[in-house]
Amino acid sequence: MKNHFTITISDVHGSRHFSFKQFMRKFALFVVLFIILMFASSAVIIWWLNQEIVEIDNNRVSAQAEYNEVLEKREQAYFLLEKEKHKIQNELDTKSKQIQFLDQTLKGLEDLIGVEPDEDALVLDRVKIVQLTTLEKQVMLEDIPNDRPVKTYKGVSSGYGWRTHPVKASREFHRGIDYRGNYGDGVIATANGTIEYAGHHKKSGYGRLVIISHDYGFKTLYGHMSKLHVKTGQVIRKGTLIGEIGSSGLSSGPHLHYEVSFVQRKLNPAPFIRWDLKNYDEIFKEVKGVPWGSLSQMIQERVQRVEKQLLLRDVK
Repeated sequence: MKNHFTITISDVHGSRHFSFKQFMRKFALFVVLFIILMFASSAVIIWWLNQEIVEIDNNRVSAQAEYNEVLEKREQAYFLLEKEKHKIQNELDTKSKQIQFLDQTLKGLEDLIGVEPDEDALVLDRVKIVQLTTLEKQVMLEDIPNDRPVKTYKGVSSGYGWRTHPVKASREFHRGIDYRGNYGDGVIATANGTIEYAGHHKKSGYGRLVIISHDYGFKTLYGHMSKLHVKTGQVIRKGTLIGEIGSSGLSSGPHLHYEVSFVQRKLNPAPFIRWDLKNYDEIFKEVKGVPWGSLSQMIQERVQRVEKQLLLRDVK
């Protein structure tokens, strides 16, 4: 019985004896130990898994926080981009309106100065053409006689052409235009130039007389004045007050006698008086004997030279 062991179970009915071999005892012990080991391993695994879950949850929370932070930054960036987009859109709308206004203004200027608009050209190029063309025309209108020679217009008493002289009563060719006026009314230069003569000219009958020499061979004459405001040799600009209306010389009353000449040839002043940016080309058809083509070319080259000098100065 050495290799056996007995288990006795007692109850009210008596005792029962169970006899097992020693191997079964060892087996049972092994099973118990195995179960204990399984429980211990399970506990360790459960603890480890719990730690993993905690770490995963912490990582999830951290990742969620980072995601929320990135999302908030993205939303802020999106908000700023939307704000910038609206700002740029408003600026574009404003620029578009300005360009439309500029385009309409340019068309008006191009029509005014007689430039054929190029719809495919850049606005800046069109502006440059308008500037150059306007400058060329303005230079010509500053240097060549145009507009009325009186500050206050009160009508014309005698035009250019044949007439009966109001004093001599003879049939004569009137080489200028007589402007009505009162004593002391202002007389102005019709272009830039140099005073060739300023004084009382008895021989001509023009009394107090001013002759202005202009560029390109033009001259203007202002006669019968009561008072002179310039001297011979003085350089004056268009619009300068040169004297006052009077009745000096061979005259029947206060008025201004005005003449325009080109290379000693008297011209009808009327087309020059009507000459401005709106009627710029009309004078070229009305006034013959003046080399308008070469004159315009000369002024154009002059303006372009000035423009190049300005560009070179800006580059430096």
